[in-house]
Amino acid sequence: MSHPDPKELTERFYYPELDSIRFFLFCAVWAYHMLPMQESLYSVRHVPTALASLIVSTIKAGMCSLDVFFILSAFLITELLLRERELKGTADLKAFYIRRLLRIWPLYFFVIALAGLLSLFDRSQVVGWAYALSFLLFAGNWIMVLRGFPQASTIGPLWSVSFEEQFYLFWPLVLRRASKRTICGIAIGLVMVGTLSRLMLLLEHQGGDPIWYNTFARLDSIACGILLAVILHGRATFRIGLPARLALLLMGGSAWMVVGLYCGLHDRVPTLVGGLLGYPLMSLGGVAMVLSVLGAAQDGAPFMKHSGLVYLGKISYGLYAYHVLSWRLSLQLFSRYHPTHGWLLSWLCALGVTFLLAAASFKWLESPFLRLKRRKFTYVPSGAAS
Repeated sequence: MSHPDPKELTERFYYPELDSIRFFLFCAVWAYHMLPMQESLYSVRHVPTALASLIVSTIKAGMCSLDVFFILSAFLITELLLRERELKGTADLKAFYIRRLLRIWPLYFFVIALAGLLSLFDRSQVVGWAYALSFLLFAGNWIMVLRGFPQASTIGPLWSVSFEEQFYLFWPLVLRRASKRTICGIAIGLVMVGTLSRLMLLLEHQGGDPIWYNTFARLDSIACGILLAVILHGRATFRIGLPARLALLLMGGSAWMVVGLYCGLHDRVPTLVGGLLGYPLMSLGGVAMVLSVLGAAQDGAPFMKHSGLVYLGKISYGLYAYHVLSWRLSLQLFSRYHPTHGWLLSWLCALGVTFLLAAASFKWLESPFLRLKRRKFTYVPSGAAS
């Protein structure tokens, strides 16, 4: 593989399409968390039972979208650190950790504070000390492995942030010195660790959730993002035709549908076959979708570069972090004053509140820290120019 041109390394590394796909991924997560999964609710007049079952399976497949967030994160961080290393001779660990802090921490801790405030008015959302301390230390996923989903469901989605922060505490140490061959070997090792961890947990008849939230059992998607970055690093272009891109999307969607239909990853006790196949299918489906989007970047996909869609992707961290909080606030309001139609009104209100909170948060909470990150601690420009 040819070495990258130094000029290319200092040019802005940014795919607006990746922002856009983040918004669609959030929509899938939102549907999985918020829409009912009882087939009887969709088996209305003239709707066949098979179609109702397909709708529910599609909603369930939304859980797979989290894996694409992990893939994208690993891909972008690995690529940027490889570029920085080739530009400067090493990766600046201090600058990396400060960049990560400025990007993740302000919104993360703000949501935890809001969850604590909400618990003063909604006793069903009390944040216990064990959960509060675990999430404050970015170990929220581990307390969920041990004790299940928190009573304060508003902080539940932050488990995935905890998972990523645990991995990225150590990954830059590897990237600072390791060769690409070594990096690929480590990534393959991570896949093996994930597979063996799930196998042991399944043989112990662990429930679906303790596997889902376990850091060691979820390393496949991170590994896939790392491998993508190494394989594509140094390529001036990565272009695939429209038929191939559509085929990749179809493959990815089909893999996720299989997971939603047959794997039962959140069952009380997942089957051995479902548990072993489900996670690799999620990761491979996610890789197919990311490749499809990256392949469209060179010859243009106007829809995925639309400024409105790109903006929604930029605020997707806030959309994800606030969506359960917005739901709880809306449910408290409408179930009290409109008990008959409270669920539907809460659902509609929660959507609006989620977008308003995310937009306001991005403008007034996140953006000042992001500007500081770009101005003081960034060597390889990324993100949209401002």
